[in-house]
Amino acid sequence: MKKVDYEHFSRFLMPHSVAARADELYFCVKRAVLDENRYASDLWVLRDGKAKRLTSAGDVSGFWLTDEGVVFSALREKKDKERAEAGEPLTVLYVLPYDGGEAREFCRLDCSVGEVRFLGNGRFLFTATVSRDWERALSEAGGDAKKAAEALKKDKAACTVVDELPFWFNGRGFVNGRRSRLGIWEDGAYRFLTGENTDAELGGLSPDGRLLSFTAVDWTGTMPLNDRLCLLDTETLAIEDITVAEGASHYWSAPLEGGRIAALVNTRDRYGLNQNPSLYLRESGAWRPVLADGAHCFGNSVGSDIKAGASFSGDEFERGGELFFLDTQGGSAHILAVDEATGSARCVTKPGLNIAAAALWKDGFAVSAMRGNSGCEIMYIAPDGTETALTDFNAAICAEYAYSAPEPLNFVNSRGCEIEGWVIKPVDMEPGKKYPAILDVHGGPKTVYGSCYFHEMQFWASQGFAVMFCNPTGGDGGGDEFADIRGHYGEQDYADLMQFVDTVLERCGFIDPDRLGVTGGSYGGFMTNWIIGHTGRFKCAASQRSIANWTSFHNTSDIGWYFAEDQVGGSPWNGLEKIWAQSPLKYADRVTTPTLFLHSDEDYRCPLSEGLQMFYAVREHGVESRLCIFHGENHELSRSGKPENRIRRLREITEWMEHYLK
Repeated sequence: MKKVDYEHFSRFLMPHSVAARADELYFCVKRAVLDENRYASDLWVLRDGKAKRLTSAGDVSGFWLTDEGVVFSALREKKDKERAEAGEPLTVLYVLPYDGGEAREFCRLDCSVGEVRFLGNGRFLFTATVSRDWERALSEAGGDAKKAAEALKKDKAACTVVDELPFWFNGRGFVNGRRSRLGIWEDGAYRFLTGENTDAELGGLSPDGRLLSFTAVDWTGTMPLNDRLCLLDTETLAIEDITVAEGASHYWSAPLEGGRIAALVNTRDRYGLNQNPSLYLRESGAWRPVLADGAHCFGNSVGSDIKAGASFSGDEFERGGELFFLDTQGGSAHILAVDEATGSARCVTKPGLNIAAAALWKDGFAVSAMRGNSGCEIMYIAPDGTETALTDFNAAICAEYAYSAPEPLNFVNSRGCEIEGWVIKPVDMEPGKKYPAILDVHGGPKTVYGSCYFHEMQFWASQGFAVMFCNPTGGDGGGDEFADIRGHYGEQDYADLMQFVDTVLERCGFIDPDRLGVTGGSYGGFMTNWIIGHTGRFKCAASQRSIANWTSFHNTSDIGWYFAEDQVGGSPWNGLEKIWAQSPLKYADRVTTPTLFLHSDEDYRCPLSEGLQMFYAVREHGVESRLCIFHGENHELSRSGKPENRIRRLREITEWMEHYLK
């Protein structure tokens, strides 16, 4: 069998965004196109047991099932692509009839549309990003969009002006003066329903299409953390404020049958920003908590570098008195069923599954999901959790290549909590031979690793490395108390990781304790920086998109001004000593581990300055180090960066590990 190589991730197809219509399933399939250094996404249908591709241009960015057919967003005309590349806001929607035929243009809007909810009769609601700078430039150009784009591009090349927080955002660039406004398309034109300083995010549409829930944040200067929950009457366009709790964040909402409304709300009253949301139900105008035990994150936080999406699709979330959600428990992403009357919760699916998208279908569920090393497939999940694969996009890959299945290796930490862990043995491992090993630390910290396919880990196994990974204290899937490390970064989480390594070495005699490496990204990068400042047991390290200094992070990250203070319990003006004590940079003078630093120059989550500081300090103190800066990439480099850069990143890490461990 073939061994996994640098490009192996590009061989997988990634189905996502599942939507059901009677006996049919519609979904998108994303793939990496190496020779064009991009990703392509096309629309597919599963009909009569067979999967059929409906588009081939690879330009579908979203789709919706309507009375007229499948509507999708794409820029297909050369002139439209040129306008968009020049900086003009433009969205073109096409409709593809269900019974076949060519797609035709449905409508076009001179704004950047995000979410859409169709109401029938050619009407739809949407959110669109609106830029204050663009509106000014357009006005000064007398309504000439081409001239406005040219003037704005010239102006931005000379000077960027910011006057609010956040002024940039990871993956979106500079967002100063931009808002996501709620609008409606009807009678061949659109208009906005929310103000120029309001950010809106769509919730669900009621089964009869009469009500739409959405969140709204009205702000100037500095964006607040709380929002309002609103209800829109789609006929009268009247808006009602139905906020569950003042000062809270409303993560998700959906109108149900009979005028009831469900919402997931983080009140932040016990565990701060990362507190798991509670499920509320509004009946007869009053809210009541249905499930508020803090045990469920109501989402998928299981890491993988070959999947797309992580949500429950469509507007239907209710059946038989139960509400359905995705939920992370341990290293699995389940379908969770919550009884509306009693609040009791049960997992529909079986452990080990990583669901990227789900929708109610027939008497069960249609999902895009991964199990083990199989890659993502469309599956049917029966009410009893039985899985039936409906596609085999990645079956041939799995049969052709040699993988090493993650083997569970759990342990009980010093607090008495069981910590999930896994070890991947080297491919073609020889009895009696000792192998180097890499400890891979997940991001977050409120995410998890699971047993599903991870390209970088399988590649390292194919190169003769063992790979160790676990879910230490601070991660997701274990409830609020387990996830809470606020003010204590680098304490129990660090102890768990070191105990895990000790346990692995005790149980896995094939690993050479003198040839250990460590890597991780985001929180995993923070922890890599922390580890090399607190122990010399690792022979080399690779720190990716990391945090080095909570003081600078507080004042540069797109989320810094609120995330840093919440997580480490202080600010540069109130608790400087406390946050400095939790900063890896403080301990950089103790580092003896040769370390590779990788960062992206458009990473606004963990800005480049964090990697620069740690590299500078380690190099200043005489430790061998190397810094790789990826241009035009952001915080998502390892998961959705340009294919060539993903390969270069993995090559840099692997060659660093090989140099010191082999």
